[in-house]
Amino acid sequence: MYRLFAAGVVLLWVSAMTALFVRDVWPAWSAQDAPPLNRQHLADLPQRQEQFGIFKVGGERIGTAWSDLQATPERTVIRDTIATGARGILPSLRIESETEFDPAGGLDSFALRVLGIPNTRIAVRGERRGIYFPVEMHFGTFHRQANLDMSATRLIGDSMRPFTFLPTLHVGQSWRMQLLDPMTAVLSGKTQFRSIVARVARFVVETSPQQVTAWVDTHGRVLVSEVDLPGFGRLQTCEEPYDENLWTLTKRQVRDPRDEKP
Repeated sequence: MYRLFAAGVVLLWVSAMTALFVRDVWPAWSAQDAPPLNRQHLADLPQRQEQFGIFKVGGERIGTAWSDLQATPERTVIRDTIATGARGILPSLRIESETEFDPAGGLDSFALRVLGIPNTRIAVRGERRGIYFPVEMHFGTFHRQANLDMSATRLIGDSMRPFTFLPTLHVGQSWRMQLLDPMTAVLSGKTQFRSIVARVARFVVETSPQQVTAWVDTHGRVLVSEVDLPGFGRLQTCEEPYDENLWTLTKRQVRDPRDEKP
């Protein structure tokens, strides 16, 4: 009886370790290139401008996100905007990001700005340079530079909405990417990237250690995503009809200083 019990314990332990290895270790070891974003792979997208509502789990709306995709033979550019209303000590914010991909669909450059904090510049910009991806980060008078390893920088996203378009997915696929949390930058005055691994399971994309789940259709459009965000809790982003008037109103409420006339 004791031997049977011991064998059962060992079997359970081996099963648990195998499951842990398959779920958390193997995707990091076997990480491949991220889904390429170029004109060819995005040709069958039904629309290039999208809008998403951002909600706390439970239904409270906290903001809106927009994506605008432009694909040419020379480059592919995704411009994202996230707008959040005033919340606690946070004013209304507008987060603008632009990600550019080369003709082969590889990440070429990334830029992000947070608008709405009076007299404070929050900006990040990086551009591929060989095996490195050097970035410059600004928060007010604070400025620093860092070299990200290109092998771990297949994609870059912000933590509120890490994914926009993910074409050519297949089950078992995984890749490394960098995640930037603009809300932490606003609350703590620190800007930094976190390296995560994304993996695909039946057109559901999951990441670790940052808990992100995204549901993707056959065209590569991210229809729904969920993410844990410090200070906000569990957030869900859901596709909704594109509203040009709401986008125009958002730009008026939180203005870009570069658009102001002298």
